[in-house]
Amino acid sequence: MSFAAVIRAQTPSARFPSRDGFETPFIAKTLLLAVIALATAGGMLVTDSATTVRVIASAGGDWANLLRAMAALKLFFAGAATAAVLWRLGAPISATRWGGYALAAAATWAGPGLIWGLAHIFLGTLLLHGGLIATAVLVWRDPATRTRLSEIIARRRASSRARG
Repeated sequence: MSFAAVIRAQTPSARFPSRDGFETPFIAKTLLLAVIALATAGGMLVTDSATTVRVIASAGGDWANLLRAMAALKLFFAGAATAAVLWRLGAPISATRWGGYALAAAATWAGPGLIWGLAHIFLGTLLLHGGLIATAVLVWRDPATRTRLSEIIARRRASSRARG
């Protein structure tokens, strides 16, 4: 069986989003990861190397190292936020809600790249922190999050009752 046949067998319909939203978690997750890849590349490519070298020469290497270390550390926060969103995308989602998650993820992942280039630190910080806050609010306020968590709790309670 080919890879495409396996995907078709697991997904009832491979259309992009339907009128109501994404019909399969696979499509929603794949498109979100594509948005993240584009945003990350965009954030990294905004500042050319000559500008970065000029900023480092004028501000100092220690300052540049500190900011780059902070940008690298922020990638862990972006990864955690993305993991929460990917978990959430295990349930059906409307195109509008998915768009909110995609915008928040794009901002979150473009931010560290802008900070790394050292020329757009304020914009990178604004995008990164704004995206993280938006992601937290979106996941927190999403009814599917509550539903998925309730299902997990119910399964664990049933499992613990069955054991003893």
